[in-house]
Amino acid sequence: MPHFHHSHESDPLIERVERGVAHPKYEAHSKWAGIRHKFRKGFAEFLGTAILVAFGSGAIAQLVFSPNNASWFTMSLGWGLGLTFGIYVAGGVSGAHLNPAVSLAMVIFRGLSWADFIVYSIAQFAGAFAGALVVYITNYSAIKNAAAEATIGIFITGRQSDAVSTSAAFIAEFLGTALLLLVILSTSDKGNTPAGNTQPLIIGLALTAIGTSFGYETGFALNPARDLAPRFFTALFGWGLEAFSRQGWYFWVPIVAPFLGAIGGAFTYDLLVYASGPSPLNN
Repeated sequence: MPHFHHSHESDPLIERVERGVAHPKYEAHSKWAGIRHKFRKGFAEFLGTAILVAFGSGAIAQLVFSPNNASWFTMSLGWGLGLTFGIYVAGGVSGAHLNPAVSLAMVIFRGLSWADFIVYSIAQFAGAFAGALVVYITNYSAIKNAAAEATIGIFITGRQSDAVSTSAAFIAEFLGTALLLLVILSTSDKGNTPAGNTQPLIIGLALTAIGTSFGYETGFALNPARDLAPRFFTALFGWGLEAFSRQGWYFWVPIVAPFLGAIGGAFTYDLLVYASGPSPLNN
């Protein structure tokens, strides 16, 4: 782990990427090595998000198709472990946001540049699309032999029953994302209880806990890329406009609510706890 001065924290997962420090000039030994170095943060976000969605949607597929794995907790754990693995893959390079809502909160509260936000978001959406493709290919035969309505939930979220209103779903998505940000920021805060190399595991367990405790109303997207990119995938690969029009055009909820929830969670943490570095609430 690089050394960080207590007076300044870098872009999240905050302690993982040191900014503003001189490094030896990189000399590429091949054309691809030069491209990889130039876009390494985007590539890291792409691969990490693809891993997140592949494990998470893969766990839902097992829930749908396997009579021996019919457990909401095992599905929640699949998402949590997917997040853990994705952070370990990408964390040392990009900070492993793997979520545009997280990236937006870091722009507002931790100084991530808007240029990085754009690169990260594009990579995250592309990674989520790729993760959905992996799950589709792996489960192709089963998907083709099942009803479309029974399988679309492998890839996208939605109200899990007619008893769940759109407003209740919005609140659940907002709250779940806010809780996720609280864990991310607290375990990154050198003035609190920084988790170091165990942080990816703790954040993954936090996602599992959120899914277990608050996830059933919506399927806990908590991540615009994790939901919207697979919606485009399903629209292109057999489900059509139903990917967007189902449940009264519900698709906007897992886009808007996580962005607002991430801002709300970061605002709450900085307002009540954070005092270890620059923040709009500390300046």
